[in-house]
Amino acid sequence: MSRRGLLKRLATSDQAKEHLHRISAPLRGDRRFRRYFIAGQINAAGTTMEVGALAFVVLGTGAGAPGIAMVLLANMVAGIVISPLGGVVADRLPRALIIAVVECVIGLITVAETILIATGRAAVWNLAALAAANSAAASFSEPARVGLIPAIAPAEQLQEANALVQLSRHVIRTVGPAIGGTIVATAGPAYGVGLNAVSFFASAALIATISAPRAARRALSLRADLVEGWSAVRSRPWIWASLIGAAVMVPGWHVGYGILGPPWAKAHLGGAWAWGLIASSLGCGMALGAVVSLLWRPTRAGWANCLGCAALALPDPVMAAGAPLPVVMGAVAVAAGGLSVASIAWQTAIQQHIPTVQQGRVAAYAGITEISLAPAGYLLVAPVTSAIGVRATLTGCGALLAVANLVPLLSRDVRRLRLHPPGPHSAEEISSLTRRGAEDSADQVETPAGAAAERLAEPPAR
Repeated sequence: MSRRGLLKRLATSDQAKEHLHRISAPLRGDRRFRRYFIAGQINAAGTTMEVGALAFVVLGTGAGAPGIAMVLLANMVAGIVISPLGGVVADRLPRALIIAVVECVIGLITVAETILIATGRAAVWNLAALAAANSAAASFSEPARVGLIPAIAPAEQLQEANALVQLSRHVIRTVGPAIGGTIVATAGPAYGVGLNAVSFFASAALIATISAPRAARRALSLRADLVEGWSAVRSRPWIWASLIGAAVMVPGWHVGYGILGPPWAKAHLGGAWAWGLIASSLGCGMALGAVVSLLWRPTRAGWANCLGCAALALPDPVMAAGAPLPVVMGAVAVAAGGLSVASIAWQTAIQQHIPTVQQGRVAAYAGITEISLAPAGYLLVAPVTSAIGVRATLTGCGALLAVANLVPLLSRDVRRLRLHPPGPHSAEEISSLTRRGAEDSADQVETPAGAAAERLAEPPAR
């Protein structure tokens, strides 16, 4: 080998080592992040066992797609009602403790689901009630998760930390749903749901060992906390412009993929096992998107968010066209990859541009806005599909998703939203660098220099 060729190989090797060192930095640093990372893998492994199980339990009762819609509706309404309180609690109490308690509560709820399914007493009404209880509990943990990562990972490694967490979960979910679908098809859905319950308890035990102090802030009344959180969202055009698109996107995705998808797989693609493979392709796409986010840090987070989410428009028209299972899986993988990149960019933007003491409430209000129109979408599933048919509804959902995710780019603030490069600053110091105007007191809301993006974090159910 020539000297030039040898030097080129050595340079390439050094670059690869540098990338690997940067990517793995959060795992090699604080052991609290490692515990959080492992807990996420345990939880993801259990959740994959349940993928599609409840949907096919509802289908087994004869309720069809409207029954699935009712269960999802109960889940969404509970989240809308409870999320503001969850955001306040996340900004007041130790976030790791909140997550551990919620994991235990959801574990108990999942045990109840398992018993109902195993004894043949599962019905739309009791599954909907448990879905509402599950969503109410999760409304406390999701805002806490957004604020916990900056407390256990260095500010300059937030992008990598968020991507690693997402990658680990979705690598497992790439294989898990296929296994879960097989379990549902052979042993029955009770086994899949039961394994998920065990994972919640194991995850809670590990997260309970994480010591992360609550954010330092002056105590306010509940009403004042809620108002301050809403002001933090309202004063930032990059947040609310993106959330308007997300409010349309989420019901469009859930109606097409979440409600009409399982019956479509049952009728045209082979049943529960086929839906398990589709869910696996979703996990695969999310994992690949996380890998992209580890290797590439988008400067313009608003563009990454909107264009990434626009990929969600692909699967519904593909199903409507009668495409075979491999093509549907490919479309879902591409959509999930885009969503993954968008989700990581959005979460990193929140962590960089929002003060730590407000991150829980901002995340909660963002979550509420995203699902605010979903109940109406669920209620319209039956009449719309009866009027125009399933194929036309799927096609319409795809068009709606494309428009909803591209319209926010009309906002200059969304187009200009940037992620800060790695540096020595804390999250609060980074936020202060983008402030437009002075703060006179701790109650005032900081305003960033502009731009934004928003996204869901679990296949639109963030």
